[in-house]
Amino acid sequence: MSNDLLRWRKEATAEEWKSLATLANTSVGYLDQIAYAFRRASPSKASEIETATKNFKNREPVTKESLVFANPRISAA
Repeated sequence: MSNDLLRWRKEATAEEWKSLATLANTSVGYLDQIAYAFRRASPSKASEIETATKNFKNREPVTKESLVFANPRISAA
């Protein structure tokens, strides 16, 4: 279930997470869905997230590949 964005989320403060959403032109809720593997980021959104994470010098950036090719969450049927 773990991915690069989830790692980033766990390391970040609540304010940094909100700032990331703003910089990536999305919502905190949508970032949560991607981080917890309920959704996959589109290539363009993944690129926006990667670029946005590069604005935080104290955090390792997220790679767009880790978001686009992330394994989806397997739900119980």
